[in-house]
Amino acid sequence: MTASPDGAMAAAPGWNRGVRNGVLLGALALAAVLALNWAELPGLGSILLQLPAAVAISAAVHLPQIALTAAAWRALLPPALRPGLGAMMALRWYRESANALLPAGALVGQAAAARLLARRGVPGQLAGATATVDLTLEAVSQFFFTLAGVLLLVGFRDTGGLAPFAWAGLGVAVAGAAAMVLVQRRLPLALAERLLARLARRWPAIRPSVLRDFQGAILALHADAPRLAQAILWHTASWVIGAVEIWGVLALLGHDVSLADALVIEALAQALRNVGFLLPGALAVQEGAIIGAAALCGVPPAAALAVALVRRAREVCFSLPGLLAWQRAELKGKA
Repeated sequence: MTASPDGAMAAAPGWNRGVRNGVLLGALALAAVLALNWAELPGLGSILLQLPAAVAISAAVHLPQIALTAAAWRALLPPALRPGLGAMMALRWYRESANALLPAGALVGQAAAARLLARRGVPGQLAGATATVDLTLEAVSQFFFTLAGVLLLVGFRDTGGLAPFAWAGLGVAVAGAAAMVLVQRRLPLALAERLLARLARRWPAIRPSVLRDFQGAILALHADAPRLAQAILWHTASWVIGAVEIWGVLALLGHDVSLADALVIEALAQALRNVGFLLPGALAVQEGAIIGAAALCGVPPAAALAVALVRRAREVCFSLPGLLAWQRAELKGKA
């Protein structure tokens, strides 16, 4: 039996909501640009005309970022079980698409990608553990990246009283990474297993030991220092490339900044963006984070908001096809 096209679309995870969110994101970003810069509409008009080229720059930079983050996840798998880099890039794309357009999309996308990885022959516990540890290592590498940005800022720039904003970004990065590591190592297994044991009386397919097995797989990965280090390096390289996106888009819009300043903006904006992790694409939080981080480097709000608009447009352009590809992979049974 095959699913009809209409049925497939109806079954797509959050597809209708994703479309609405994508349209809403674009409308909100444009409205914000117009409202905050009404007096600068003549100059803003020229910026909007340049946005297609800026989105192209953003997309060209983001493709290698997907490859690097996919390589980081792949490094956590045993060599004999590693899918090709292309397959891992597809899984990473699905995760990003869910994160950009669905509420709590980081968790939804992670679960879906881990399930698809398991369908490629990776044991289910290992697939879930690598997806979870990969997310944690991404947060750990973000801490190092944010720390570099803060040190560059306070060491070589006059922050004009905005230094607390920079330290707040570092605090968010530290808290996020520490919380993820602590939760993985200190899961309340006894309580959770008792709950699953009760559920198993009604649904025998539930195994109470599944959480203990899952944490065991995670702790085994935590003990593999070479793989952890390799994954952190790949993730750190991906964060650094994001600074090139900021630098290129600002240069196109006529606001030249150094690569060091672009790194500061990207590091702090990405760290502060995590505050909105439950919102689709960190709606509004990402825009505010970019504007605030750019202000530390002397970038005017209009230009910073244009950068945020470019990034949001690129996310929508990548993520709407990503949701379709994810649904197609679900129907086929593998990435």
